[in-house]
Amino acid sequence: MPATKRISFDEGISRKDLNTIRQRFQRLHRERLRRIRDELRPSQQEFIDLLPLLFHINHPMLPGFVSSDTPIGIPDYSPSQQALDVAKKLSRSFAYKKRAQRLYHIHGVYLMGSTGTIGQSSSSDFDLWLCHDPALSDSQREHLQKKIILIEKSAAELELELHIFLINPVRFRQGKKSKLSRESSGSTQHSLLLEEFYRSAVLLAGRYPLWWLVPPDHEEVYQEYADSLLFHRFVKARDVIDLGGLDNVPAHEFFGAALWQLYKGIDSPYKSILKIFLMEAYSRDYPSPRWLAQQAKEAIYGGEKDIDKLDAYILLYQRVEEYLKQSHDKDRLELARRCLYFKVGEHLSHTRQHDNWRIQAMLDLTRQWGWGQTQLQMMDTRSEWKIDRVIRERNALVGVLTRSYRLLTDFARKYAQTSHIDPQELNLLGRKLYTALDHRPGKIDHINPGISRNFSEPQLSLHFRPTRDDSLAWMLYRGKLDEEALIDQRPIKISTNLMEIVVWSHVNQVWGGDSLIALYPGETELTHNELLSLHNSIGQLFPHRMPASAGMQALAKPASATLMAMFINIGTDPLEHRVNSSPASGTIRSALPPPAPILPFITRWYCKPAGASC
Repeated sequence: MPATKRISFDEGISRKDLNTIRQRFQRLHRERLRRIRDELRPSQQEFIDLLPLLFHINHPMLPGFVSSDTPIGIPDYSPSQQALDVAKKLSRSFAYKKRAQRLYHIHGVYLMGSTGTIGQSSSSDFDLWLCHDPALSDSQREHLQKKIILIEKSAAELELELHIFLINPVRFRQGKKSKLSRESSGSTQHSLLLEEFYRSAVLLAGRYPLWWLVPPDHEEVYQEYADSLLFHRFVKARDVIDLGGLDNVPAHEFFGAALWQLYKGIDSPYKSILKIFLMEAYSRDYPSPRWLAQQAKEAIYGGEKDIDKLDAYILLYQRVEEYLKQSHDKDRLELARRCLYFKVGEHLSHTRQHDNWRIQAMLDLTRQWGWGQTQLQMMDTRSEWKIDRVIRERNALVGVLTRSYRLLTDFARKYAQTSHIDPQELNLLGRKLYTALDHRPGKIDHINPGISRNFSEPQLSLHFRPTRDDSLAWMLYRGKLDEEALIDQRPIKISTNLMEIVVWSHVNQVWGGDSLIALYPGETELTHNELLSLHNSIGQLFPHRMPASAGMQALAKPASATLMAMFINIGTDPLEHRVNSSPASGTIRSALPPPAPILPFITRWYCKPAGASC
């Protein structure tokens, strides 16, 4: 195969070269779309094929119909035969008629994120950017949003998690600010979001990004170069969409991006760690980071055709690997590799060679990492990891998040005077990290943030016995262990408070519904029935195991209780002295009921949300 020509604009702009670059990007996007479809079931493939048509026309028998007045129309779009066949399957009366439209309300439809990359798996969700005409009225946007909701519901019926985002190109270029929340990434960071879009987006229909045609070495003067292309009519404005360049990224965007990834990483660390490391690598090179999108563009301009070398997720991992190797951080590098392996989601312990490109690519990577059969088997049995392995992994994840928070605060301190970094957002993140990760007496730690699917123990033993300093404490062990069997055995939980042990074992799913527990109460009067009663009561208090983490609005307020429970006379019978007393003392034995396990007295009341964990 002849070498692909390297495109350079050092000697001026050529319409022929611009067209060549556009074709290279379009070819790459077609290949990514093919890979997306290959990972889907036939019904899901059909839905992806149909998506652009749903935003090109309003038809009452197709998903997403709101009214005939809903904004529609994609420029330069002709539905594929596959899309027409799917529409015909949904509505026998459907007949597509190509008509000239005066206005096109939808300028572009793009999938972005891990779709079409090695990171796409059967459980991956789909993020779709719907870029619309900036001139749409509020009423038109409302209609379009209703259409989006209906289309997302139709996708969900096919077990396709689709999230559609309405993008106004003009407002996006301006980088409108939003507050940190579960749905928002905090301080404005449109350039970093745009960088991810440029390196991962797949054009489904509509206009192609003008960014394609701005050479990598002209990124610092993006707008000037883009305006020149339009002014001299090298490019028609109706053919392109301009979301802006990657030049002049303010410090608060790095802050906001890292803040958001840390926020998400507390609850779902494996999904965020690679991006957290990427933010660290970018911030190290600030104010002139080496963008992954720019790196991919350079390769395309240089004639690179290998889609694997342009894979957005592989590029991300390679940059993280380079950064961690330069930092001589072997532990975090191994964690980054585990994150990539889990993200890909393929089990390689019994695979040697495969036609699937994702599996083969991961086989090649794991060989480079030096992972043997034992390591692969451990990775593939992650859903079955038990508590010892989970705690070690959780500690590694906590260490990464804590260190990244320190790096973030250092970055904020360095650039706070020259940027618009909001110290309140950093303070809120610190509170969330504190409530989620800080260890202190009486606090129930969440030890399984998405690591293992189920590590409930079939048998447990609860002992009340002396500690090393001869004080007494409750100790929980794996397995059925009597006093003689405790030599050289380490408990999985120690506490002087019985309720802390019971709550911890329940919310972390160590004590499951099928678990058997042996009780060795020592000098206490706790009975087995009373222990089971306590566990059952905790199950009623926390039916969903670990309570939901506090949101940013709750963390911004003073701590207050959302639920209270009172457990009285655990392991004691307060009437024992009366039961055993003689008639002469004035107590009649027959008037008292026989002794029974004292059940907890539970009181609930709800206040405003709190930042404190259970």
